[in-house]
Amino acid sequence: MSFRWELPVLLALCCVSCSIKENRDRCPCSLTLDVKAPGEVRVLMEGNEFSLDGTFPGDTSFTCLAPRPSVRITGVCGAQWDGGVLIPEGEECPPLYLGVCRTDTNREEHRTEVPLYKSFCTLEMNFTCPQGWKPLLLELRGNVCGYGRDGRPLEGPFVFRPQLSSTGRCSVRIPRQTDGSLVLDFGGGFVFALGKYIMEGGYDWEKPDLPDMEMDVDISLTVISFHWDGWTHTEDLYYLI
Repeated sequence: MSFRWELPVLLALCCVSCSIKENRDRCPCSLTLDVKAPGEVRVLMEGNEFSLDGTFPGDTSFTCLAPRPSVRITGVCGAQWDGGVLIPEGEECPPLYLGVCRTDTNREEHRTEVPLYKSFCTLEMNFTCPQGWKPLLLELRGNVCGYGRDGRPLEGPFVFRPQLSSTGRCSVRIPRQTDGSLVLDFGGGFVFALGKYIMEGGYDWEKPDLPDMEMDVDISLTVISFHWDGWTHTEDLYYLI
């Protein structure tokens, strides 16, 4: 476990007690945070002349003195945080668990859980192609390149080229989407509105924890069909969006 306590926190720790004669409404709140995550978690807190930045194991609790009336809590697991999470072009979304919230500290004691939500969807695609086809060159492109300081999707270019296995399978971790702009390009010319198909099939990008998805892609000499969770969308192979 590693901690980095900033100066305002140290000053707060020096003022631990409040006299019975004092107005206790001005005393700091004893705030206990429960950390539940699949790995190491970075926790950042901000309040009135207060900040905390620490790294904790995935299953632990810790207590600190926090100012009233509230503090902002950011929890990050699975990715580097630098005022947000940026996905470089050519890379997929990291296995990110992320949450940002404000919690009430206008009391003597309070306990809450560090906000962490699964903020990526692992899309598994299984390709069936006509015999004799060369290996497909795949590229996914979208308009979300990470997450901002507020934990919301960050607008910017997303580009990733998944590699097909010998059995025609590939996977890609996709960040939370804000629309249907994600596209699938294969062969350097066949472009399909994958994001729209996913949304037409009922996938909800607003869920706090994003579920994973498995999609079958059947290609013949004339059409391509996308299947997942009982839903099918078929396009002419020579139709370009």
